[in-house]
Amino acid sequence: MFSRLRSAATSNASGAAVAQAWQAVASFLLQVLASHYLGKAGLGVFALAFGVIVFGTALTSGVVGDSLTVLDRHDRSIRAGLQLWTLVLCVAWPIGSALVLVSGGVVDRDAGIAFAIACGIFQIEEIMRRIFMAGLRFWWLVVVDSAALVGSVGTLLILQSRQPLSVGSFFVALAVGQLIGTLVAVLVMAPTERYLVSLTAAGFGRVAGFGLWRGAQVAVNPAALTAMRTVLIAVAGAGALGQLEAARILVAPATLIAQGLGSYLLASYARDRSAPISELLARATRASRAITVGTVVVGLAMAGLSPYIGHFVTGRTYSVEVVAVLAWILYSAAGATMQPFASLAASRGQQRKVFFVRLGDVAVGLGSLSGAVALARAPVWTAPIGLAVGLVFGGFVIRRFVLRPLVTVDRVDGSSGDDRRQGPSMQ
Repeated sequence: MFSRLRSAATSNASGAAVAQAWQAVASFLLQVLASHYLGKAGLGVFALAFGVIVFGTALTSGVVGDSLTVLDRHDRSIRAGLQLWTLVLCVAWPIGSALVLVSGGVVDRDAGIAFAIACGIFQIEEIMRRIFMAGLRFWWLVVVDSAALVGSVGTLLILQSRQPLSVGSFFVALAVGQLIGTLVAVLVMAPTERYLVSLTAAGFGRVAGFGLWRGAQVAVNPAALTAMRTVLIAVAGAGALGQLEAARILVAPATLIAQGLGSYLLASYARDRSAPISELLARATRASRAITVGTVVVGLAMAGLSPYIGHFVTGRTYSVEVVAVLAWILYSAAGATMQPFASLAASRGQQRKVFFVRLGDVAVGLGSLSGAVALARAPVWTAPIGLAVGLVFGGFVIRRFVLRPLVTVDRVDGSSGDDRRQGPSMQ
């Protein structure tokens, strides 16, 4: 029995959960500090800008990170394509989004510069993390994220000793922490992963064939959250968004653990691409149920404790609303009903179909929340419930109309609906 427990505790799935939990702790601490030092309105601005970083990072993680997981990253042509896409995305997105934030008056010029630098380094560090995930070396991510956390918090302490902290201060701290995390990742990375090739355009299109659709797919969730925050700031103001974000921060550990297990599932599906699709679909169903239950249990615990620990997130100036915590739990659980199936479909070359399904579920979700908050004047905390409706809808469509046809083909001719020998099709 002891050996089984030890094996479970040191397994790749456990490593994925622990790594994502530790990343959640790091994100949690940074946002808690923002809540304490910036107040509700400042937290709302930081949440919107940080959401833009997460959006861009999800895009990069999908285009480059998922491509290096599923495609042969040791093929020189593919590797050159991965490097080129990393360069393009880690330069274009930070500069473009910083210009929008500054011109829109969300942040000032200095904070915009700090934002752009932090955004670019954040994306690069995520690619480093995805290399470890692709090799199923999840426990090393704890080391990398610990270094990043120490760097960010240490920088904030230094800045706070010299002047009052601002939104820009948090972007400076984020940039320093992510840079340190990146350097540590390079140092502990396997030598077979730590090399560059000549930049040629040969693999640019090959990576784009898989990665662009996958990147667009995985960027849908942060894009929806960014759109939600934009709507709420426009309708209710930064303070109301900050109040809602405080509840999200409290639930974030449950959400990010689920996302970490989703990353593990994608890597495991890619590894087992020769297995029958019916077998992997059954695995995805079990994973979805387990992640949903785990998310609800952890989330309900946080909701029950929120009257007692909420002030650790907000300070003493405002409180966390329990109903908002419950709304975010529903959102996280809804994501767990969809994510394992979306990852399985992507691993079988169906990323284009999944992307269009995700566009549909976001339209449903944003329509629901916009109608509730902007038109019906519903409380701000109902916004995550609107997005949850879309996620449940998307999960149903992926299972019914994307994965089931693959199972039918599998039963008819013994194939899995894709060319197993060549991996996912470059749709």
